[in-house]
Amino acid sequence: MSDVRFRRARPEDAEEILSIKRDAIEDLEHWQYSPEQVQAWKPKDSYADTFAEAIDDDRFVVHVGEREGRIAGYGALNVPDERIDAVYVHPDHHGQGVATALVKQLELSARFQGIEEIDIVAARNAVPFYESVGYWRLDDEVTTIDDVDVAFVRMRKHVDADGGHGWGDAAAPDGETDPREDGERPDPGAGDAPGGPAIPRIPDPDAPDWFRLEEWLDAGDVDALFESTEDAEE
Repeated sequence: MSDVRFRRARPEDAEEILSIKRDAIEDLEHWQYSPEQVQAWKPKDSYADTFAEAIDDDRFVVHVGEREGRIAGYGALNVPDERIDAVYVHPDHHGQGVATALVKQLELSARFQGIEEIDIVAARNAVPFYESVGYWRLDDEVTTIDDVDVAFVRMRKHVDADGGHGWGDAAAPDGETDPREDGERPDPGAGDAPGGPAIPRIPDPDAPDWFRLEEWLDAGDVDALFESTEDAEE
């Protein structure tokens, strides 16, 4: 990955970022999401202007990774909501460490903003990747896009103020998977199991159109702009 250069996104990157998000979603494993869900989730060409406005908005920090003058992937941090809204990598660059580097850059930006705990709403296929970089699973969430329900997984990580990352780059050791007050980690399959708790829907009424979950859920915009998620791969 030594030939990948990372920088802050610029408004003129919007169309290329939009294309990467679309290609990443189309490449998702269809056993996780149906063709109908993928079609609803993919961003429309008309979103390019909204993407450009969001990139230029101080509420969001957007990083891109470039290889040979082309954007290989991007990630977006929603500062007010303390959440990674998206990490998407073009399928041609999967498995080359681009997603991992983007997550680390977004976490560093979060620390600069005084954020101590960061969430992400991840695509189902991306859950193992986020677990590998220290996030733990909270619960399942559903967003409705063009009348189509699409399921995601909310995850969280502590980012400490001195530059560390809680449990570091690996998954937390046994017994330390969820440091919430009750100390109990939610059952990863609870939302899908018969008789399990209902999957909550995500309220996001104040987000700009480009970032609303019903438009972007990777990474992203978070869950709606870029999002979470994103077909992220290590």
